[in-house]
Amino acid sequence: MDNWKKVSLGTVALASVGLLAACGNGGGDSKAANPQLSVPTNIATLDSGLATDAYSNLFIGNVQEGLTRVDDKGVAQNALASDIKVSDDGLTYTITLRDGLKWSNGDSLTAKDFLYSWQRAVNPETGSQYAYLLGNIKNANEINTGKVKDLNELGVKVNGDHELVVTLTQPTPYFKFLLANGVYKPVNKSAVEEFGKQYGTSSDKVVYSGPFMFKKDAGWTGTNNSYSLVKNPDYYDKDNVKSEEIDYTVQSNPNTAVQLFKQGKLDQASLGTMDLYNANKGYNDGKDLVVLKEATTAYLQYNQSGGGTTSPEVAKALQNKNIREALNLATDRKAIVDQFIPAGTVAQTFTPAGMSVTADGKDFAEFAKQDYNYDAAKAKELWEKGLKEVGVTSLNLQYTTDADAPVSKSIADFLQASLSKTLPGLTLTQKIVPFQQRLKDSKNQNFDVVLSLWGGDYAEPSTFLQLFADGSGYNDGKFVNPAYQAAWTKASTVPVVLDDKARDQAYKDAEAALFEESSINPMYFRSTPVLRNPHLKGLQFNSTGLTYDLKGVYIEK
Repeated sequence: MDNWKKVSLGTVALASVGLLAACGNGGGDSKAANPQLSVPTNIATLDSGLATDAYSNLFIGNVQEGLTRVDDKGVAQNALASDIKVSDDGLTYTITLRDGLKWSNGDSLTAKDFLYSWQRAVNPETGSQYAYLLGNIKNANEINTGKVKDLNELGVKVNGDHELVVTLTQPTPYFKFLLANGVYKPVNKSAVEEFGKQYGTSSDKVVYSGPFMFKKDAGWTGTNNSYSLVKNPDYYDKDNVKSEEIDYTVQSNPNTAVQLFKQGKLDQASLGTMDLYNANKGYNDGKDLVVLKEATTAYLQYNQSGGGTTSPEVAKALQNKNIREALNLATDRKAIVDQFIPAGTVAQTFTPAGMSVTADGKDFAEFAKQDYNYDAAKAKELWEKGLKEVGVTSLNLQYTTDADAPVSKSIADFLQASLSKTLPGLTLTQKIVPFQQRLKDSKNQNFDVVLSLWGGDYAEPSTFLQLFADGSGYNDGKFVNPAYQAAWTKASTVPVVLDDKARDQAYKDAEAALFEESSINPMYFRSTPVLRNPHLKGLQFNSTGLTYDLKGVYIEK
């Protein structure tokens, strides 16, 4: 299941997640207006239980509040929760809510609202694609799959209006990050019952708990392309919300957005394509350029399932370690980044750089770095050895990628030429399909080699390293790697899961196992380069979870 960041990857490659503005102050001298921001596509829903795309969750994350909120240092801080106590075994969270919490309609916001929201999310009748993020709560998965019918069996108990006791099935060190996710946010039961299936389809069919709410006479109707957020007077921390109003429009053309920025009519514009980046990174002597590091990895998956490939020879070849290692060594990652990925970074781990730190404060990707390097000579040697072991002299591999993003086609062309040149006897044919079809083909092992992208949900390596564990639905290549599984099991179970240093090492061992078997082929980490108005302050970018936190944004006067 792809989360909201992942579902939007095809679109992001075109326009990035960078907020575009229609009539702001970027490039100009005016410093009096409210922030004027924009998104490249419209809101799909304001229902936190159903949202799957980045842009809906951008608004949900700013008009609703959770028990925690991730700060500008990447730490999950208490929000609607005043206190969170964790049992010594890591299985019980006792959460106390702040006093006097209110919904925007005046209702008291209590622990029962969280219980209702979480039960609603795991209820299979709701159809929440993000219910899996509650999967570590006792009986959540069983309820979601229909094995348990009684919603009251969910491992969440309410004591009065202010206390939740949550029982987990296994220790989850990143649980406080999950509590900040959209699907964990409270839902107003009376609003859901009043609006029924229309709940969340427009801004007047939602009740708010967060720092902002939609302006009554300038809200989102469900189809309009301009709307405004205003400070929520009932928000518990309203004194630290910096802007009284933030105005939004939809700007689908990134080229137009850049021109508007230069005219002083927007506060930030994405440089989401290589052409835009190269043409504009030096604008204003580079003073307006900001590079935002995403927690997104692009990687190749090899179909090692033994079926679903274009030929039996291909199936056998992709199960051969020398063939896979040759393909990894023949991948010129630096050339791909330099030519096609604006401000991107070469991947030498699966877990992206800049996302999380070890117990010693070191970037995890640096700590777990592997030798994913380009070596044409060694690649050729292993390729020829592998072909001999498979019993063929040549191989025709089909490469699947998205039709939705121009960069995907460019990378396909590059790999088609470079891999065939480096590896004698290789023919790489392209299969260009729509984004949703690529997801379906990947899930069904209907591919030889496929370009995949993964964006983290929270700032901890497990958001990446659990993808291929036994029972996960994301091991599309169906590889078997005992060393990886052993490392993951160690990292996710007692006692190592409760020991930060030991867990870091186990995660590193998992990265090493993926590398040693060439189970996957990490290629690059993506970034979001933008032009930003220097008077726009406090716009918090998060590499995981809520992409932009607007609570502290304002125009410097």
